[in-house]
Amino acid sequence: MSSIRLPFWLLVFTAALWPHAVNARRSYDYGADTSSILKRQIPGIYPVTGIPTGQGPGGSVPLRQEIRTLEQDPTTWTLYILALDFMQYTNQSELLSWYQVAGIHGRPFEPYDNVQPTSGNGHNGYCTHVSILFPCWHRPYLALYEQVLYDLIQNIASMWPAGATRDQYVAAAVNFRIPYWDWAAHPPAGQSILPSSIGGSPTVTVDGPSGEQLIANPLWDYEFKPLDISQGGLPDAPFNQWRTTMRYPTTKDGSAVSQNNIMMQQLDNNANSLRSRLFNLFTSSQSYSQFSNEAWYNGVDPSSGHDSIESVHDQIHGLTGGGGHMTYIEYSSFDPIFFLHHAMVDRCFAMWQVMYPQTYVVSEPARYSSFTNSAGGMQTSSSDLTPFYRDTNGDFWTPDSVRTTETFGYAYPETANAPGADLFTQVVIAINNLYGASSTAQKRDGSLGSSTVQRREPGTQYSEWIANIKVEKYALGEPFFINLSIGDNFVGSHFVFTKAATSDCSTCDPNQFIRASIPITDALMSETSCGKLASMQPADVKPFLASNLKYTLTRVDSQEVEDGEVPSLTITIVSANVTAPVDECQLPVWGEVVGHLISKGAE
Repeated sequence: MSSIRLPFWLLVFTAALWPHAVNARRSYDYGADTSSILKRQIPGIYPVTGIPTGQGPGGSVPLRQEIRTLEQDPTTWTLYILALDFMQYTNQSELLSWYQVAGIHGRPFEPYDNVQPTSGNGHNGYCTHVSILFPCWHRPYLALYEQVLYDLIQNIASMWPAGATRDQYVAAAVNFRIPYWDWAAHPPAGQSILPSSIGGSPTVTVDGPSGEQLIANPLWDYEFKPLDISQGGLPDAPFNQWRTTMRYPTTKDGSAVSQNNIMMQQLDNNANSLRSRLFNLFTSSQSYSQFSNEAWYNGVDPSSGHDSIESVHDQIHGLTGGGGHMTYIEYSSFDPIFFLHHAMVDRCFAMWQVMYPQTYVVSEPARYSSFTNSAGGMQTSSSDLTPFYRDTNGDFWTPDSVRTTETFGYAYPETANAPGADLFTQVVIAINNLYGASSTAQKRDGSLGSSTVQRREPGTQYSEWIANIKVEKYALGEPFFINLSIGDNFVGSHFVFTKAATSDCSTCDPNQFIRASIPITDALMSETSCGKLASMQPADVKPFLASNLKYTLTRVDSQEVEDGEVPSLTITIVSANVTAPVDECQLPVWGEVVGHLISKGAE
């Protein structure tokens, strides 16, 4: 038969939602039977092997590129879009379909590749959040996703008619690696942080083996085929009414459409805060335990570093979801933006590993249960990262065995080990240029902010001010934002990423605290620029913040949470004297972090 098509009634339904795009739900038609390409060819275990190495120029490991960079290569980009489309239109019962691979993370809470749940944990996904395993677990997950797309792309490239064009696509296919989306770097002038390829249009024109066709944009959303609303599927409202993944949905019923324009606005409004958070995290978090996850560990000093790559990761889920699928742990992975986001998180992890190779996973008890891990059980560097098989013998990947990206046959531009490369310096230069002093000093119009430049003159010392957050993750039983402002000026926010309120959360211990940070230095510098704040010294900043710092809590629908609903919230204002690097090859040097003010409860 020809490529998988949707029934006519569903095309009519889609057309009602998108009058300007009647063919929005059309898959690419290869004009031949392609149904067997993604079917499993062997019985039993499907191992995550990664992609064969030595395929890049000179035998190097191919790179995962930023999505805007990948777009500049039309041959590889075409293959990527076609592979996404193919995977999304593969029967949901197939092990390597979009539905099955995405469903590993959370819903539908079914065994993947016959990896069964631990007794009593069947109402969870496999993902390990608020866990020492957080960045390690997602590495083989992305490798599985990349492996599926890679194999698809090899098949698709061979479908072009024999000749120079097919040779071009076959050559490009060999070096394919999934892209990442850098949500912290400055976007090109005049553009949003969100690339238009992700949120610009529900359709895309692609020139494949059977010519140019208009198809549903596989980066815009994913359509469930079918939408399973049973208890073993996606039963929670409103997800049981949404036939496609949603971002900032207009309603909570089946008439909803995504509002990517609002997502773009939210990302752009939080751009400076995200950039500062990531830069501070790279330069001040030298312990894997602190960097890797958001769990509040016993004995942590409230004035110590609070942020983690998981906390920053959570914020992106909140800013891209807006009440849609990315907002909730168990539904988020169905949205195509999920894998772009997590490839960025893995990149940050890989870059951080280059700078701090001496620290890695230590033994910590699991804070929450997952499909195969029980809360309280010890997690170590030799723990199984289920359901990701390493081989056909039934051995699983562990943190020890996924420590380097090269294990799975990829690297990032900053971590590529080229001949003669000084990886540490290479990574430091990238961090400084993308997220650091020269980056944060630049306004979106390209001009320089004098206060920021003055604060970070090479070799000089400046004061870094931060709002540290400690709160119970399930304080509201649903996701929520913590928003900071100084006077009437928004400073930044943090998103508390949880399961949906309607999900079974019997193992979601409300007494488990998480931590995060919101940088407030740039906001304070703006206050000094206009004369409202005399200096950045504690003697001036402390009384100023006592009078002007405000914070509110809001649910994902922007409904404000009343005072006292989250009594566990603690916001501690801290500062540190930081010495700016003398050049781009060095990192800033942080002095002792000092606590100043502690505020509790929403104002």
